[in-house]
Amino acid sequence: MKNLINYILILLIGFIAFGCEDFLEEAPVSSISTLGFFKNEDQFLQAVNASYTNLRTLAGSGYGHEGTFWAFGEMRSDNSTFQDNDTDLSGHRFWHLDQFIMNSQNEIPQVAWNSCYDGIGKCNTVLEYIDNIEFDRKSRFIGEVRFLRALYYFTLVRHFGDVPLVTETAKSYLGAFEKNKRVAADLIYDLILEDLNYAKQNLPLSYAGNDVGRATEGAARKLLAKVLMYRGRYSDAIPELTAIVNSQQYVVLDDYASVFDVNNENNAEMVFSVQFTDGPYGLGSANMYRFLPWNSGVTLLSHGQRTARTGMNIPTTNLINSFEDGDLRKEMIEFSYIDHQFGTHQDSIVPYTLKQMHPGHAEVLVCRNNFPLFRYPHVLLSLAECYLREGGGDPVPLVNQVRVRAGLPALASVTLDDILHERRVEFHCEADRWDVLMRTGRMVEVMTAFGQEQRTLHPIVHGSRTYVDLNPLYPIPASVLSNDPTMQQNPGY
Repeated sequence: MKNLINYILILLIGFIAFGCEDFLEEAPVSSISTLGFFKNEDQFLQAVNASYTNLRTLAGSGYGHEGTFWAFGEMRSDNSTFQDNDTDLSGHRFWHLDQFIMNSQNEIPQVAWNSCYDGIGKCNTVLEYIDNIEFDRKSRFIGEVRFLRALYYFTLVRHFGDVPLVTETAKSYLGAFEKNKRVAADLIYDLILEDLNYAKQNLPLSYAGNDVGRATEGAARKLLAKVLMYRGRYSDAIPELTAIVNSQQYVVLDDYASVFDVNNENNAEMVFSVQFTDGPYGLGSANMYRFLPWNSGVTLLSHGQRTARTGMNIPTTNLINSFEDGDLRKEMIEFSYIDHQFGTHQDSIVPYTLKQMHPGHAEVLVCRNNFPLFRYPHVLLSLAECYLREGGGDPVPLVNQVRVRAGLPALASVTLDDILHERRVEFHCEADRWDVLMRTGRMVEVMTAFGQEQRTLHPIVHGSRTYVDLNPLYPIPASVLSNDPTMQQNPGY
């Protein structure tokens, strides 16, 4: 059955890979049997740490088919694309995702599915065994894994629709099959909301030392607000976002570029980011390589660029043209790389984002850039949108906090289009645009126009089949269907 339990349900019957004691800054500990584990607080700490590790795969730990957050959140949208490549075609899975021509054999949804259920399995294991012991940080540990489980499930339900709901470890092989049934998305959302409401009440506002980077109350409230907005419950999201603002834990930094400085990570603007570190421990990010032109060689990387599956998350001409004159955020896109054969902008330019740069890193493909999921501007612009839709506050000063930092004039009034524009350029090449298009019901309209533009600008790369079947969901991976014939495929695949 091809690793059904490990890769379909990931329920961890008997073993769990435990992370490092100082959060994500040390080498992982070997796998340890659960039969002799979970005896004290330190062992639970290792198990909680392990529950975070799947975030690195989703954020881009390697240069295989990792990178769910940016691939699903940006490349699927009108914000970023790929640089064409006739030397190594192994990146075509990302190209097909970008062009809406993927099928169930595509490894990118499979990595997303496996990583999320692996993370869910680790969270479930902690929750099952933690009832048997009492210690000081118990409520916090539960809050952390329930936040993570909610994040993993939210990633699944947004992109696959109805998915299996697994909340406990399997006790038998047949038991794993019984739980491997797709359930209505509403049931998944019920669990997500329950988990986040617990997490926000039991997580601290901040951490110190090696604990910096863990899930906080602010992170739980921001994810909860995002889920509520995704469900159309804008008025319910307002108290969560207001609580974050009133906590005074976060600020908008004065300099936009400094937010992404590898030497300024976990700064006061970060609400939650996926943690990476360099060194020999396998805890680094490959996103710098992924986002640079594939044929740049040693021009941009002292170690030399890798050909396979790079040249991704390239800013589109459509995104570039959307910046207002004088917007300092555009400076985080570099336009100096010229390629007359494989240019993506103005015929010969291959623009690339500077948000994941780690110059001078010691090891090939091992950078320490964290990947931001929620920044304080997410909070401000989300609250502005909720106020605009539901009342209860003035959205204008919230939007202007973000605009003024970007060097733009303050607005006297704002519309929904103003707010969505600010989101687009503020979070470009991160992981935001697709979710906004889906949540606001604009995906088909925007992507239809964008597809026509892409086919006109780059007819050789984007043929008549691309950007036509604008499926809002990804295929259930073929490996899942072959392991369990009772699983049904999503429409259109």
